[in-house]
Amino acid sequence: AIYMDDLVVRLKASKLGCCLNGIYYGCLVYADDILLLSHSVLAMQGMLDICDSYAADFDVKFNSIKSVAMRVGPRYGIACVDLFCVVNR
Repeated sequence: AIYMDDLVVRLKASKLGCCLNGIYYGCLVYADDILLLSHSVLAMQGMLDICDSYAADFDVKFNSIKSVAMRVGPRYGIACVDLFCVVNR
């Protein structure tokens, strides 16, 4: 069995991702789905790097075909750099 708690702890400890009123919302997990929330593309890449490390430690594979990135706010239509996971290369 895989426990995602360790991934959430790693992400929270990194101080990457979103917080609201001191509560960490950078990583929301439901069953085998993971939603990462960050304030910048750089922070998101850092979070993906942590997920990569977790995947390597626990022999987890991400399905990059089902993965998407979405930008919200005033810059929603502006292209950003590609995000990547080393595990999926």
